[in-house]
Amino acid sequence: MLDRLSKLYEIRPRSIVYLFSGGKDSALALLLTRDVVKRYADDIRARVYILYIAIPGNTHPLNTYAAAYVMEYHRERYGFEPVYRCRDRVFQEYLQRAGLFVDWRNVDMRWCYVEFKYKVIREFTRYIPRPILKIDGMSPRDSKRRAQKIKDEFEYVEPSDEAPYWAWHPLYSFDGDPLEVLQRYPEFEPVVMLYRLFGDSLNCVVCPFKKLSKYAKYDEVEDMGIISMYMDLVLKSKRAKKIFERFNTVKLTKFMSSG
Repeated sequence: MLDRLSKLYEIRPRSIVYLFSGGKDSALALLLTRDVVKRYADDIRARVYILYIAIPGNTHPLNTYAAAYVMEYHRERYGFEPVYRCRDRVFQEYLQRAGLFVDWRNVDMRWCYVEFKYKVIREFTRYIPRPILKIDGMSPRDSKRRAQKIKDEFEYVEPSDEAPYWAWHPLYSFDGDPLEVLQRYPEFEPVVMLYRLFGDSLNCVVCPFKKLSKYAKYDEVEDMGIISMYMDLVLKSKRAKKIFERFNTVKLTKFMSSG
């Protein structure tokens, strides 16, 4: 804790922003850092925000409720300010134009991230005091791509289209199951429940990186027939359609004919 506190005093951010999705990794990042962040922020009167971004048309309402529960808890107990944001566009509009899959050579700038996350983050951080420290739930163990990208727990980032900032990756050295840790803390129970029921956070129901097994787990709880119907109608890629074709619409058909 002291090493991290010393790093905060070295960086001296005036604004600290948690990039919180309501998922297990960003929740664990919040848990691992909240005490040292509060200690630092109280001392120098830095502002601490928990930024949650919903994606209209793709974020499940249960994810928003779970995230809000965690965020409001930390408002009351830690004084962190919840910030709820979303774009004024709908996911399906872009999905029809761009398709499900991305340019795998530049996955960090895939259309869904750029349009519904990156632009919102950039707009929010434009008006808060600098220096800015962003805390995320990324880890080099997540993928080969992130292992190449993340070089240290604290990194200075100089984007081409926004002001430089510090990034803190608290899971950089974490080697374990986030859910095993989170389930010990009642304030994170809604997040744990999402994974227990759906096997996913549901911040993004449809995602190009989501495996078929994740969709299958979700379909066990909620019929994905409507999503499958939409994909079959608008997507051009056979590869994308194949992901959803296994989910039948029997329950939907019965519902429509019952009226």
